[in-house]
Parts: sequence; structure tokens; C-alpha cells
Amino acid sequence: MVKEKTGSTSPRTGGPRIRRSRKSVIQRGEVAEFFRKRTQLVGFSMELHKHTQYVAEFSDNSLDAIETFYWKQKPKAKAETSIVLPDPPRELPYSTMPPPLTVAGKASWTASTISSRVKKLVAPIRNLINREPIMLINIQELEKPGILPDEVDGRNLQMYSFEVLDTGIGMTKRDLQQFGLYLASSKSQRLRQTRGSQGFGASSAFSDAQNTTGRPITVATRYPGERQGHVSVFFTTGKNLKEYVLTETKAPLSFTHGNYLQLFYLNIQYRRSYADEYIRQTSFLNSHINIIFIDPYGKIHIYPRKVTEFVQEPSYAMPHPTSTSIGDFQDLIRATKFTRLEDFLLKSYCRMSQKRAERIIKSTKMPKGVRRLGIGARPKRLTLEQIKALYSSFIAEKYYAPPTETVVPVGEEVIQKTLKEIFKAEFVEASSRPPTSSKGLAFAVEVAAVYDPDLSSQSGAGILFRFVNRTPKLRDNSDCAIWKAAASVNWRAYKVETGSNKLPTGPFRLFANVAGPFVHLIFKAQSKQALAEDDILIRELKLGFEEVGRKLRRHIAQILQRREKARRADTLLKYSRKVAQSIIGIQRTDSTITQKQLTQLPQRLEAIIVKQTGVKPSDGVGQSSSGKEGGEVAAE
Repeated sequence: MVKEKTGSTSPRTGGPRIRRSRKSVIQRGEVAEFFRKRTQLVGFSMELHKHTQYVAEFSDNSLDAIETFYWKQKPKAKAETSIVLPDPPRELPYSTMPPPLTVAGKASWTASTISSRVKKLVAPIRNLINREPIMLINIQELEKPGILPDEVDGRNLQMYSFEVLDTGIGMTKRDLQQFGLYLASSKSQRLRQTRGSQGFGASSAFSDAQNTTGRPITVATRYPGERQGHVSVFFTTGKNLKEYVLTETKAPLSFTHGNYLQLFYLNIQYRRSYADEYIRQTSFLNSHINIIFIDPYGKIHIYPRKVTEFVQEPSYAMPHPTSTSIGDFQDLIRATKFTRLEDFLLKSYCRMSQKRAERIIKSTKMPKGVRRLGIGARPKRLTLEQIKALYSSFIAEKYYAPPTETVVPVGEEVIQKTLKEIFKAEFVEASSRPPTSSKGLAFAVEVAAVYDPDLSSQSGAGILFRFVNRTPKLRDNSDCAIWKAAASVNWRAYKVETGSNKLPTGPFRLFANVAGPFVHLIFKAQSKQALAEDDILIRELKLGFEEVGRKLRRHIAQILQRREKARRADTLLKYSRKVAQSIIGIQRTDSTITQKQLTQLPQRLEAIIVKQTGVKPSDGVGQSSSGKEGGEVAAE
């Protein structure tokens, strides 16, 4: 209700001044409060993929942390050299399950009990834990407390314990205090080729865990060089703060560097071929790291390291002028620490030379009455009219493409070696496209194809495996640029049958990885499952698929050629003895031919056919399963 107060005289009317005060109807919310109520936006809805989402978020963090640790060990003077690891371990001796958890109570949230749990978890690999890059994930189904619901929307629910441990860089005490808060990330300020960059994943997982079970998050971490680690047990709040059950406390840990995390969440019954399939695909392009996954049924999935050369470190991507909007330009000027306009342009953007910076400033055309700019002008003192005029001159320039050292592809040799070892296929080929750029950021496309008649016939998602910065994407297939690029290829031109979705069908597997900081700008949603369409990205993917398609066509042509030779050989051999008998009947009157020569004629004739065709009947090379003798390779 309006509340009126009389005060001084109004200068306009001469009457008493009337002041009106109203309670504001616009309230400011917190980002943490928003996402705590809407964790489904980041992939944490009650479905089978929720298990996968937990694995995805924390495996991304662990893999990034492991890579960061090894990059930090490299001397700065040898930044360009590769990191070479010892030969891969013969085995990861993780054959026994860690002791089962009980429903955690307050007695479990102490430094000693957390240290004891970590020790039990790493016991089978204690000889490797400080020498090898290792990521371990353990999901266990626990008895659900009576206070939690039995079902939601008619679906039965179970409570799960989720544990992840890695030998990564670990966290300092100060980092641990920030960990788990929304938009708190080591990757959010500058773009880099990492698996995550937003600071939403772990925070949203913590919110979902607390929302569904009411239990806190446990973290144990140790930074390299520290004599002891730190443990912490906490809840996150809607105000983007922490409420501690156990504040950061020093504790002995069973690893010299790394992280351990435990939380509890509620979801429908776990089913195989979701989280375990995500881990399996993660091992395809992360063969420089040992991965162990224990599912709720007690099955231990082990993926040992396969290569000795560690992945190279990508550099940070500076903003490129072509990717800068007027808003970004203005914000960067207002926040800059440089006191000269020339220095601001030169040191804030890539592909910016001193001559170009001077030319931009001198060619800026100011509106009438607005002061011209000099190279020594102070950026923070520029007016809005000056910034707009400067931006017009800034984007009118032509720039070189952004540098490609920000992109680190997996590499054709590594992809082929890994896929050959996994699939044991007769045909494995990979293609790495040269790095290119879009939206002012560099990226590279890598494509691979696997074919073997003994592979199970698949279609759709069973054929195409999508990766972004070595991270598999299992959902939103047809909505992704990778899928659309693969479907745009004329696969029949490469002697491959296709289904209704225009993807190959049969004993094939296709792989595509998009690497670079560029991908962080074109994810379609916070769940990061699909890439938006981009003309340059689609073109590069299509060219990559077509390149491996040509190699596949040559291989299939050789298969068809062998089949045709085998068919001809079978036909000739089928009638070779009748032909030999006819020749013998004709040549019996020739006295120069001995009886022994006539007797050996059938065998000699068969030997000549086999030699000329190069195919023996015992080779088992027959017709295609479709019955075609020279057409496309059909589903086996």
C-alpha cells in the first residue's frame, strides 16, 4: 500500500512535497540457489543417465588434474619437449573389492576415518599409486535410510555411494575452501583445451547429492610437496557458501599427490551399458592414463595405460579480434590493467602487432565533438563514444587466423594403435585434419574408422562415437554437429550401406574427436552433450570422414576383389578334374606323354589355378552376407 509523507515544499507546484515509497518487487537471486533447484539442467535428473553424469563430471576433473600434475613436473626450459612415461604396467592388480561402506553417520566424518577409507581403497594398487597416472571410480548401492522416499514419479529409487580418487595435482588448503562453489574453477578465466571450463559440474553434483540424500560431501586432497594432506566435510548452500561438518583439517593420506571425493545420491536402479560404457569410451582416447571403474554389481573394469608418451600441454588461448563483440571489447577495456591504449591492444589480443595497433588507433574516426585518441590514451578513461569508434576501426582490420598451438590432438598413430588393440580389427585407419579456426578460436578434427566382419553389426549410436577434447558424448546424438556431419557424407560412394539416419550400418565403427578451446563456446547446453552447428566445423568433420571413407573403400574393394577371385577359383576348381579327364582322353594317343604325366595332370591343373588366382579354397573367402558379388558391403 502506498505510504504518503509530507515534507518540504515542492519547487514545481509550491505545495507540500509528497514522497512515495514502495517495497521493491524485483528480488536478486543467487546462481547457486537457481541451480540447486534445477540440477536437471546440467544432467542430474532421475534417470539412467544420471549415474553417467556423475562419472562424467568427476572423471573430467580427475583427468584434467592428472594431466596438470605431469605438465607441472616438466622444467620450464624444456616446455616444448614431450613427457615420456615408463613402460605401461603389466597389470593393474585390482582384483578384490574394497570393503563395503555402511551408511555414513557423524562418527564417519573425522580425519582418521577418511584417511582409513582412502587407505583401504588404494590398498590393491599401493605400489603403483605414487608412480602411475591413475583414476579410480567406485559406485556402491547402499541401504536407503527410511527418511528417504522409496519412489519418485512411480520409479523405485536406490541410494548410491560415489567415490573417485586420482593421482592428480591435488589442492592447496585455499583451493579446497573454494572447491565446490558455483563458478569457482581453475579454468573459467582463460580459455584452454580442457574437458571443462564453466565451474558448474561438480557444484551441481554436490547440490543434487545434498538435495536427494541430505548427506554432506567428503573431500581429501594432497598437493605435491606437502607433508600431509587436508580433509574436509561440508554442505554447499544456496548463498554459494559452505557449511562445514569438518573444516579443512590436516590428515595423513595414502598418496603423495591427488584427490579423493565421496558423496551420496539417490537415483533409479543402476543398469550396465551407461556409466561403464562411458568409462570404456573414455579409455579409447585417454590411453596415457590408467583407469579403474567398479560398478554397483561388484564388477571391476580395468583399462591399463597403453602408451608411454604423455599428452602435450596446450597453451592458453588469447582473445582473437574476430571473436570479440562490442560488449566483450568494452568490458575488457574497463577491466584492463594497462595504462596505455597501445599496450592494451597489443597485449590483450593475439595476432596484434605494434604497427596494426597504431594503425587502428590512428584510423579511428570520431564523431563530431568527440576527442581523437592517441596511442598513449588511458583505456579506462575512454568514453562510450570513443570505445564504439575504436571498436569500428578494430573490427575493420584483417587478421591472421588464431595460433594453432592452443590445440593438442590425440594423433593418428596413437588413435590407430589404441583402436587396433581394443577391437583387433582387420581395418583401422585415422585421419587428423590440420588445425583451423572459427569464432576466433582454433580447433582440430580427428576421425577414425574401424571395420571387421567379426564385429557385431550396429547402426546409429552404435556406429558413431563422438568425443570432444577426448571426452565421450553419449546423449543428444542427432542434435550434435558431429552426428550431422557424419550423416551428410555419401557413404554409399565408399561401398558402405546406410540406414534411415544416413549413417553406415554393419560391422563398422566411426570415431570423431574435436579438440581445442573453441568447443567451449559452442556446446548447446550446460550438460555439454552436443556441439552446435558451425559451418567450418561441419566442413572439417565431413572432410575427415570422407578421407577415412576413401581408405575404407580401398580396403573394401580389395575384399571384393579377393571374393571375386575366390569365386572364379571355386568355379575353375569345380570343373578342373572334368577338364583334366577330357585332356587325358584326348592325349592318350600321344606316345610322347607318359602315364605318370597323365595321372598328375589333375593336381597340376589345380595348382596352376591356385597360383594364378592367388586364392585357395581353404582360405574361406566367400560371398558377402548380402549375396552381392561386387556391390556394397552389407551388414554382416
